[in-house]
Amino acid sequence: MNNSARTCWQRIALVVLAILVMAFTGCTLSITTSGNAIIISPVATQTSPGTTVTQTVTASPTTQASTIAGDALSTASNTPATVTTTTVTNTILTTSGTLSVYFIDVGQGDSILIDLGTTEILIDAGERQPGVVQFLKQHVDGDLEVMIATHPHADHIGGLIDVLNTFKVDQVWYNGESSTSKTYSDFMNAVEVENAQVNIGKRGNKITAGNLTLTILNPFDLSGTTNNNSIVTELDYGNVDFLFEGDTERESEARMLSASDIPLHHVQVLKVGHHGSKTASSPAFLARVMPEIAVYMAGVGNSYGHPHKVTIDTLKNIGAAIFGTDVNGNILVRTDGITYSVQPARS
Repeated sequence: MNNSARTCWQRIALVVLAILVMAFTGCTLSITTSGNAIIISPVATQTSPGTTVTQTVTASPTTQASTIAGDALSTASNTPATVTTTTVTNTILTTSGTLSVYFIDVGQGDSILIDLGTTEILIDAGERQPGVVQFLKQHVDGDLEVMIATHPHADHIGGLIDVLNTFKVDQVWYNGESSTSKTYSDFMNAVEVENAQVNIGKRGNKITAGNLTLTILNPFDLSGTTNNNSIVTELDYGNVDFLFEGDTERESEARMLSASDIPLHHVQVLKVGHHGSKTASSPAFLARVMPEIAVYMAGVGNSYGHPHKVTIDTLKNIGAAIFGTDVNGNILVRTDGITYSVQPARS
């Protein structure tokens, strides 16, 4: 697909997203263009005396790149695409400054750093190489408060070994599933040496660090495959909600959908399950969480063909703006709990 055609499809996706915003919020939006940018601006709607609800989405179309970004979040030579959503509602928000969520490009693997002031939470770290230590040194202040190993596959826990050897880690969370791999053995040995507080995560547990709380939605138990036993976490920061799926697939998505104790709901940002594989991201699951932003994590030219076309098509069908580490490199989402921005290293 050439750049002109891709830009056209991205514009269509953004317009669909605007329509969905109107459907969910009841507000009215006007759609205009300015050069290559699509500007979606609110027409204020009075919902109750003294209360106005507005939604704003601004985006510049992105083009694909094929190079792999380094550890540091860099600025591309062209202007990175930015998607910004602003919401003002009746909700009284309790937030503590600007939250930064980094989706780190580790090739074919996952690594996510959640950073609020001097509090940092790391979810996975890809393979042992390229690792994330140099990236973390730019962002971690003192201790790393929480490390989450979603499941014992090497493309998620391999890089955590060097993190444990480099930083003081206060809490380690894993799902309790063991493995016969050397990577898993080295990881557990490093955890033991670290002398951190070790927790086995199950549905309903809360992970707390500073002013951040993540709720574990999966696993219910360890009856599924290793991927389906992944730790899935939800982070709600003011009115901006994140869902981090690990490598969960459709079986666990269906179980989370049917459970009533912690109902799934609309989120602003979704870390797509299993690197964008067709084994995850069922239409029913995506229809429930309805992400505005979808981030998949995959390596350039990986042998699995991730992300699969059916997953990308399903995400497009619900109007999500899609970002991937293979295309965009490191991806940063910043929010104050009301407004959020997406800043990819490459566009």
